[in-house]
Amino acid sequence: MHGIIEGIRWQFYPVYFVIIIQFISALSGWLKERKRRKRVGAIISALGILASTLLSFAFPVYKMPTPSGENQIGTVSFNLIDPEREAIYSGDLSKNRKIKMQVWYPAQKIDGYEQVPWLEDGRKQAEGVSKMMGFPDFVLSHTALVQSNSYRNAPLSDVKDHYPVVILSHGWTGFRNIHTDVAELLASNGYVVIGIDHTYGSAVTVFNDKEIAYVKEEALPDREETPDFLNYAQTLVTTFAGDISLSLNELEGMNKGERDATFTDRLDLENIGIVGHSTGGGAAVSTAIHDKRIKAIVGMDAWVEPVEKGKLETGLQIPSLFLRSNEWEHGLNNDHLFFLLNNSERPVDLYQINETGHQDFSMIYMYSPLSKYFNITGKLDGREGAKIQHDFILNFFDSSLKNQVNKTNEEVSNQYEHVQLIYSDE
Repeated sequence: MHGIIEGIRWQFYPVYFVIIIQFISALSGWLKERKRRKRVGAIISALGILASTLLSFAFPVYKMPTPSGENQIGTVSFNLIDPEREAIYSGDLSKNRKIKMQVWYPAQKIDGYEQVPWLEDGRKQAEGVSKMMGFPDFVLSHTALVQSNSYRNAPLSDVKDHYPVVILSHGWTGFRNIHTDVAELLASNGYVVIGIDHTYGSAVTVFNDKEIAYVKEEALPDREETPDFLNYAQTLVTTFAGDISLSLNELEGMNKGERDATFTDRLDLENIGIVGHSTGGGAAVSTAIHDKRIKAIVGMDAWVEPVEKGKLETGLQIPSLFLRSNEWEHGLNNDHLFFLLNNSERPVDLYQINETGHQDFSMIYMYSPLSKYFNITGKLDGREGAKIQHDFILNFFDSSLKNQVNKTNEEVSNQYEHVQLIYSDE
């Protein structure tokens, strides 16, 4: 019954085992013969139930955050191939760079359309993340059971003629769905959102043609063991930036109806924003400095150290908001970040969210409540940290892309005791 209603979960294997043993015992009459056998059966049952309870607590199937906007959400995904770039991490330079893109958007209706899992590519995606984290494949397989708030191929809402666009760029070993909460937040509030899987920099990319690409760890070797580490880092950030440029080009094609009719003349390409985390943040900065199609940027622990100094000196000429974790308060990246901030045009702000780790700028809170006890995340509750980020991001883009000022960055900051202003040049 559980398999039919929700789906089989490995955390319940001990309970499944208990049920099977009890069933066999009942048929055979084994428990009826002696009290000692009954006690053994009761102990086995209790241990099975306890084991499943503890495992379910450690690796729960959480519900997705409910988006704050009024719109229902549609989604669609497809592969992109860049004819201008080689697939340098694939091991086959005869191939061109290939990425996966997912689009979230305000939907006109969702009745009759399939609800999409949080991990759109299901168990293969969950197993790829487990593999990247060094776990057996099955450990995170339960996350494939989590349902998103989005519906596949639902029609685009006709409430607005045009919708501003926001691109999401994940960090090293991240993946596009690790930021689904941000995508759904923005889509529900009237944005078309583009999520990119940066192939070979993503934990796993499951393409629509069933090809699977796992992270290439040799693309970013350990700094301590690699004298030319920054060369590797610069190549990686440049590759991510190329993926963003490819996505920007695809947006123009989508608006012309080259992909399908859904988005024809419906995208406000004069108002494109970008959110980048870590390596994706560095790539977002690198792209936004020279690509005038991007009109606003949010960097979350943006790793700008690998970006060429000449670019950082040019600075950002658009509204810019940077959020930093407590974990990244110190480190080599800060010198480069402040160099960028000092050379950027107003307005540009940097806020720190205290008691957070680098991975808190993602949906890491969906995996286990134990992460903070193993220093994977900071001590701040993951959903509270996400709420702070969402408030900043939505208000920033409403102001910079919609000219709709709800709250200023300062007003958002003042609502939360864990937020600290580090730099402002308004």
